[in-house]
Amino acid sequence: MITTVPAFTDWNQPPGQDELRLIPIGGLGEFGMNALVVHSARSLFLVDCGQLFPSDDQPGIDSIVPDFAYLEPFAGRLQAVLLTHGHEDHIGALPYFLRRWPVPVYGTAFTLGLVEGKLKEHGLDLDLLHPVPDYGRVAVGDGEVEAEWIPVTHSIPDACALALHTPQGVLVHSGDFKIDPDPLDGRTTGMERLRALGDGGVRLLMADSTNVQRPGRSLPEAACREGLDAAFRQTPGRLVVTTFSSNIHRLQLLLDLAYEHGRQVVLLGRSLERSMNLARSLKRLALPDDILLDVKDAAKYPPSELLVVCTGSQGEPLSGLARLLRREVKGLPMEPGDRLLLSARAIPGNEVAISRMLDAAERLGADTSLEGLGPVHASGHGQREELADLIRAVRPRQMVPVHGTYRNLRAHGALAASLGWEPDRISLLDGGQCLRLFQDGLVDQPGAVPVGKCFVHEGVDHMVDARVVQDRLILQEDGVVFATLLVDPTTGALAADPTILSRGFVMLSDDETYGELLRGVARKAFEEAPAEVRRDPEALREAIRQALRRIIRKTTQSRPLVVPVLLEAPQ
Repeated sequence: MITTVPAFTDWNQPPGQDELRLIPIGGLGEFGMNALVVHSARSLFLVDCGQLFPSDDQPGIDSIVPDFAYLEPFAGRLQAVLLTHGHEDHIGALPYFLRRWPVPVYGTAFTLGLVEGKLKEHGLDLDLLHPVPDYGRVAVGDGEVEAEWIPVTHSIPDACALALHTPQGVLVHSGDFKIDPDPLDGRTTGMERLRALGDGGVRLLMADSTNVQRPGRSLPEAACREGLDAAFRQTPGRLVVTTFSSNIHRLQLLLDLAYEHGRQVVLLGRSLERSMNLARSLKRLALPDDILLDVKDAAKYPPSELLVVCTGSQGEPLSGLARLLRREVKGLPMEPGDRLLLSARAIPGNEVAISRMLDAAERLGADTSLEGLGPVHASGHGQREELADLIRAVRPRQMVPVHGTYRNLRAHGALAASLGWEPDRISLLDGGQCLRLFQDGLVDQPGAVPVGKCFVHEGVDHMVDARVVQDRLILQEDGVVFATLLVDPTTGALAADPTILSRGFVMLSDDETYGELLRGVARKAFEEAPAEVRRDPEALREAIRQALRRIIRKTTQSRPLVVPVLLEAPQ
């Protein structure tokens, strides 16, 4: 049964003295764009501020960020942004947010190092960034809330869970996490501290739901060594590995294996180079001497002595791997004997692009098979047993699944129920749905606040209207039909027959019979328009547009973009 969440009618009024609002304005009901508003009478801040990558039905869009409409009535009171880690779906919207609200941003060193690069690109103030060590605590705003950063294992350095110490009790936000007993960098998930918080009493747990539908436990990162080592041994030519540029632990494994197997390393992709430089400066990456090779010198080495590490694991068209497959990287042809290794998980929605990428590599003669290698990727998100461990450690009064589709959230709620949590202690939220906590222990869901998506095109300094995206999609699917009408400025009558021009539409412009039908409809819509409509050019265009849309939909079952053009006839 589908239920509609009612509107929270008083959302633009400040919270009461004993009230705390938790409002996910992104990241629930979807993968990406994670952003949580925490709002009380004295405190207002964000946990994470991420972006969503566009899908095929959003052509021409570079990224998607949350609509921060909820914050506008309280614009002068915003105090901070608290970051759990540095993945784009948690930090990618920060430049657009900080233009409007230049507030302090708190996070761990590697996280803020990635944010710093973004702020430089956008000309924003770097003094907004405030690093926090593991287990560090920060008083937010006037000190009513204290935030504590608890280390967790993830597929990026310095990831943390957050413990928010509030008048309504302790709230724990897991961020993205897994429980790796022996991580490569030795930085384990702070389960001891989480258990201590549970012993003291936790009011609410918000926990990552990404891998809740996967039974058992996630692979430790060290397990990838076996599969990657096999790929080095079984590849007679160049070994090309694509992975996320922020996965410094995976990059460390690849560098160590390259050293052991006597291969020089070529890096392709700006984000990869930036991440590695940052990790080296923060001593999060140990680099063997003289192992990196400039791409222009790659042709001097036999293929068997090269490892190419590149961006493009999600099939991105401008990535290092895409350029390699298009043979745009001089001195690095992909050819028989080479191997392309995908050392990353496909983000939902990218499967087709990744398949095309692998197919392109096979056409060039490269091997893309994983058969006989062993694991070459370990997820950064905990699976069902690890999620259960977190719930049992924290023992929250209220459980709120976050990060994932509604199907994931519901499965996570079912997991909590199987561990003994009563239904009234499990809150399933959707995007924009407000959860309120009161000091007397009461919890309620008053409804949803205005939320949405804002579309970013890097070439313009403002958000792209959703109607532009819709028009692009219509053009992509059904084409465009132009109807041009020449109007006598003296009499207001048509000076000539309308002309019809189409592009990408199922009926070509030179189809005289169909063209005559559309000309007749446009003429009739013009001539039958009431006098007040004829005097209003926009109203007249809309009347013609609607008439043409109706006949096109009726005769072709398609919905092209219809553009009426009104021109004055020359005297």
